[in-house]
Amino acid sequence: MIIHRGNQLTVKPDVYDVLLGEFDAAEAPLYNRFKKLGDSPDAALFHWPFDVADNPSNAGAPEGRRYDQGNTVINGARAMMYGRMHYHKEEYGVGEVSEGNAVYGTGGAAEYAYQTKAALRKTIKSAEYTLVGGQESQAGSKTVNYITRGLERLIVDTAGIAVQTDTATVIPAAFRPAAAQVKTLTVTSGDYPLTEANITDPFEAIYNALKSKINLDVFCTTKFKGKVSAFGKLTPTVTDMTVVSRFNQNATDMKVVAVIETYVGDCGIARFDLHPWMRHDTGTQLSEAIGLDMRYGGLRMRTPPSVKQLPDQAAGKEGYTQHMFGLQLTPKFQARWKRSA
Repeated sequence: MIIHRGNQLTVKPDVYDVLLGEFDAAEAPLYNRFKKLGDSPDAALFHWPFDVADNPSNAGAPEGRRYDQGNTVINGARAMMYGRMHYHKEEYGVGEVSEGNAVYGTGGAAEYAYQTKAALRKTIKSAEYTLVGGQESQAGSKTVNYITRGLERLIVDTAGIAVQTDTATVIPAAFRPAAAQVKTLTVTSGDYPLTEANITDPFEAIYNALKSKINLDVFCTTKFKGKVSAFGKLTPTVTDMTVVSRFNQNATDMKVVAVIETYVGDCGIARFDLHPWMRHDTGTQLSEAIGLDMRYGGLRMRTPPSVKQLPDQAAGKEGYTQHMFGLQLTPKFQARWKRSA
């Protein structure tokens, strides 16, 4: 009898040991775009000032009036706001025996090198999720985690300020967004309608506060972005098609384009982009979209994303990632679109 595939033993398996493309392609749009600001002397509590613009006067004044302290006015209304640093630290390690094993899917790297790369990437993703997260800030210590407040709890109007339970860092009333800047989208049967007025109302409220047009980068869920893009589609009627909105399109490309990236309104411009971690935790994140003017915010940086290998302790290779930053943002000129449930 000849040896054939049916009775041949211990055939060596074929493994194409190459990862095709980056498996983890998650983006970090906010972390990459926020300005990186200086460190804080106190990681548990950092400060930044802001000012309220003065209202103009049309009262006029008489001629020749001498200076009198009784006629003086005080301009500006500076105040301090407060935030807390966020400390991310995770340990990882590979046993001395396992480090010597040959494994698939590492691009030829040893296990510890692969774990190091993955840990650093997770650190960046964790920072991005922290920025849009629903966590409340708290002062850290040896036994308590250092946590910075996420945008979910930072951009709230006076009616919703109770979610800021960290008393020392509650945003003062003068620097909170107006009620119309935090738009509630009423959910019925698991979905919500989105109208153009829902988009423009927060911009109108910001214009009334800022007295100037504003451009916002609106980071949103796929559902919200899809509803915005639907503003540009055709809708059927009984006899024909009705144009909802018109936008430029090159018909010679033979493509159906159903995307709206920019909305130009009377009070400003909205630039829409998807965010990978919006509504990641549906229990703590109600926001479908968050509109930001990056001029009024940044990240207080103490420790950039980094990895460190620990000294050999005869137990394999050990290391950790660390990252320390704090979200500093004045919410007065920001916007947020949240679900009712």
